[in-house]
Amino acid sequence: MRPYVLADTNWKHLREADMDLAILPWGATEAHNYHLPYATDVIEGTAIAEEAGRIAWEQGARIIVLPTVPFGVNTGQSDIYLDMNLNPSTQFAILKDLLTVLDRQGIHKFMILNSHGGNNWKSI
Repeated sequence: MRPYVLADTNWKHLREADMDLAILPWGATEAHNYHLPYATDVIEGTAIAEEAGRIAWEQGARIIVLPTVPFGVNTGQSDIYLDMNLNPSTQFAILKDLLTVLDRQGIHKFMILNSHGGNNWKSI
């Protein structure tokens, strides 16, 4: 069990936890030509967040890596079979809901680890 990865840990560990920072990897599910899987952005984002979390945890940081959001903004690729899309307004609503939960839980520092070029939070 990796205590800094929410998907790996359990209630017994987290019941007394006091995390300072939540990291949210945000990817996409889309075609990556013929040689890479649709989950490339999810796989990369998850791996980077979890390894950064491990390094930070081992240095004493109190962080939690949240599960990767597997869908991103793909409004320009609607012609590609099974490219999944979240509109920016939907992405904002998800982000707002997650931040509300974290704030209520006392986690006031938050980082998005973006692993998809189409995700853009400039307007947020």
